[in-house]
Amino acid sequence: MIAAVVFCLVSFGYSQTVEERNVRAGMTFLASDAMQGRGSGTTFERIAAEYIGSQFMQFGLEPAGEKGFDGKPTYVQTVDVPGRTYVQDIKFSAPLESVAFGKHLAVFGIFSKDITGPLQRARVGDAAKKGAVVLLTLGEDEKWNEVQPKVSQMAAGGAAAVIVIENNELHSHWGEIAGRRAPLSRRGINQFLLSKDGLDAWASVADGTAITMTATTAEGPKTHTWNAMGKITGSDQTLGAQVILLTSHLDHVGVRDNAPGDDKIFNGADDDASGSVAVLELARVLGAGKRPKRTVYFVCFGSEEAGGYGARYFVENMPFPKETLVANLEFEMIGRPDAKVKAEELWLTGYERSNLGPELARRGAKLVQDPHPEENFFQRSDNIQLARAGIIAHTVSSFGLHTDYHKASDEVKTIDFGHMTKSINSMIKPIDWLVNSDFRPSWVEGKRP
Repeated sequence: MIAAVVFCLVSFGYSQTVEERNVRAGMTFLASDAMQGRGSGTTFERIAAEYIGSQFMQFGLEPAGEKGFDGKPTYVQTVDVPGRTYVQDIKFSAPLESVAFGKHLAVFGIFSKDITGPLQRARVGDAAKKGAVVLLTLGEDEKWNEVQPKVSQMAAGGAAAVIVIENNELHSHWGEIAGRRAPLSRRGINQFLLSKDGLDAWASVADGTAITMTATTAEGPKTHTWNAMGKITGSDQTLGAQVILLTSHLDHVGVRDNAPGDDKIFNGADDDASGSVAVLELARVLGAGKRPKRTVYFVCFGSEEAGGYGARYFVENMPFPKETLVANLEFEMIGRPDAKVKAEELWLTGYERSNLGPELARRGAKLVQDPHPEENFFQRSDNIQLARAGIIAHTVSSFGLHTDYHKASDEVKTIDFGHMTKSINSMIKPIDWLVNSDFRPSWVEGKRP
């Protein structure tokens, strides 16, 4: 058995595999309480970027970040983030003046400062009337992660806004949701949460009554985010001009003082320390092997949770000609197996959109189609920033919709290190093929985002 493993490794140019102790080491640091949840744009996010960059240096990667004090490139890129527009208050027209923002109303998503439409009472599964302000009742025991896609579909179907009445699960998170400063989004839907304490004011309002919601906003300060960046320049005279991009996001949501319970640190172990460690370990293995024919960039993006600012900047300021970027594989939430696929399998968001996933699977990748299409995961990670620019870009994951998502309980103690180590190892050989081949993936007709 040992001889067979050694032969397999030598046959594709590497003398090592990913070791669980290294996976544990990276995870234990990035998702520790000391890192305070790596909040987007915080000093702790920068520390995460500097740590990852220092690891890239140790693995022998070339620096791909900004110039340092000595004028030489570093492994970190600082990105200016413009001040965001935050909602300070939302007021209703008569007879709903008593519904107070923060006390009764919280924001899930908002992109319109002025919202007007006739009231429509509905339940999950009902069709929204075009232009309506929908007051949506959930079943008391319905889980938000199960109904949220349906709520979003209702809003996307033409409603001016959807106001969800809290149920048991949402009530338990009211302090966390109501306490955050809500930014205006560039696109999306107007979606709110109404506490049951604020429901009495709606009792006498008939369906069809014109509802007006007006938001007052303020500009937040300009901030920064940080990308960790390293590369291996390709060895082939022709293929070396082509780039394979391996990515993750290194930030999470930080500390939330209004979170229920005593633990206020959102460690983000699975989301996405696990993906960042995957990029680190792939960098470790590829950096120790024979130099690939194609150029490989390893990038851990900052501020994905705040709006994809690190990835967006990278797309708009690529350090190489855009046409040379062959494909992007993002790694996100691989810390636990997904019960909807086989134990050893990972899934690829947008698997059916291009021929990249099927071709990697032919080369030994244990990649299958995303078993959660209703969640729209293809559009919920940094890969979408690249895909919208025309790049073949997908996310590798095994997120099984566990209940620790975006909670303080997403900690290192919940990680299945055996699964995670095997998962990263399973991608080495197919990625080795990709970085040494002349294969260029393409979109399936009609599936490009």
